[in-house]
Amino acid sequence: MMHGAHIGGQRAAAFFKLVADLDPRRVLLVGIDVAKATWFVVVSDLTGVVVADGVRLVADRAGLAELERVIAELRWQLAAELVVVGIEAAGHQHQSLTAHLADRDGLHVRLLNPGAVAAIRKQQGNRRRKTDWLDAAAVCELLARGEGTLVHLDASMAASLRPLWSGRKDLVDTRSRLRQQAGALVDCLWPGFSAADKQAGVSPVLCDLFKTKAGRVIAGLLAEGWTPARFTAAPTTQLQAIFAARGCRLTRPLASRLRARAAGALPAHPAATAGKAAALAGMLGVLDGIDAEVERLEARMAPLLAATEGAKLTQIRGVGVVTASGFVAFVGRTDRWAEWSKVWRAAGLDPARSQSGAKDARLGISREGSAWGRRALLDLAAAVCRQPGRWGDGFRARTTQGRKPAKVALAATGNSIGRTCFALMRSGADYDPAWETKRTRSSKVGDQAA
Repeated sequence: MMHGAHIGGQRAAAFFKLVADLDPRRVLLVGIDVAKATWFVVVSDLTGVVVADGVRLVADRAGLAELERVIAELRWQLAAELVVVGIEAAGHQHQSLTAHLADRDGLHVRLLNPGAVAAIRKQQGNRRRKTDWLDAAAVCELLARGEGTLVHLDASMAASLRPLWSGRKDLVDTRSRLRQQAGALVDCLWPGFSAADKQAGVSPVLCDLFKTKAGRVIAGLLAEGWTPARFTAAPTTQLQAIFAARGCRLTRPLASRLRARAAGALPAHPAATAGKAAALAGMLGVLDGIDAEVERLEARMAPLLAATEGAKLTQIRGVGVVTASGFVAFVGRTDRWAEWSKVWRAAGLDPARSQSGAKDARLGISREGSAWGRRALLDLAAAVCRQPGRWGDGFRARTTQGRKPAKVALAATGNSIGRTCFALMRSGADYDPAWETKRTRSSKVGDQAA
């Protein structure tokens, strides 16, 4: 910390600057614990004196009106000069209330991390006691310390990207789990279909069941009741006609390999396949629907991304619409952040540290931040590192020469990639792949001249 800085950090410094000339008894702190159906409200002044000892409101239009009435009445009774509202960020339940209160004049709305609220309860000796009153009171305690982040809710294009990106992520995760289950059913209907053992000389029938057209056709046929014996008995021309009717061109070498593997496969036993063809058919139908929805969401992201500060991120090799949308959704407007390091820390990607005397251990990432933001930043970094170039070379050098774990190397390389992306968003400039080389050369020339 620098001399003159506030011990509580920048947020606390800004808060106490706001209340420096005010009477602490005329500063209202409104702590709100949000649930699905209700809001629990505790109000105190800056000295910690409780002025509203727990009010439970229904989370509807009438409840919002009553909350505004309670705040207005207390403001009039105490002649309050400032009202600060703190809301515990509870998944998605807090978003509508936060947006409505942020629209009201005269209210300073701040969001509190649930982890910070739990830490206050623990400090108060209530680690094993959790009530709505304790949570709301802990929010007031945090507000009195100057904690809480300012609300940055808006209807911008960048904000619209977040639900699209998050929705797509959830669908893709669900698709991955369903594909695993469907693959298990395929292995029951065609024993050994995905088996692989180099030492035994066994390889899977196809490189991937769901990423190849032939794999999807085979899965569909198994769902219709086909067996390995039926694949063996079918002539090559018949198999080619069946695959062609499903939009897949089956070559003769692949057809011969399929028939040979089916002939040598362990026969499917009725006791091991009962009901599994129907289950596979249902899963394939769901997977087709998920694929269509993922494509639809990706199509909606493209025009929104083009209208944001991150429109030019796709100029970087490996960065597509999806990865750029996740990055932009987390960063939002670049003027929210003083510098890139603040974004990195908000995602919980800054290094953890344990210092005591002469010992100063550098640990892994802190994870003290947004989990979805962390995934968005690292997804973009991974996409870039898979491509040839200085970032990909740097990632591979860290994993091979530096013997760093892949996740550690990705985080280190991702910091550099994210810094560049953030600079592109802030400046609006086009991406120049040779910029780093030019900068290095100019600095060397300057050193030689000196």
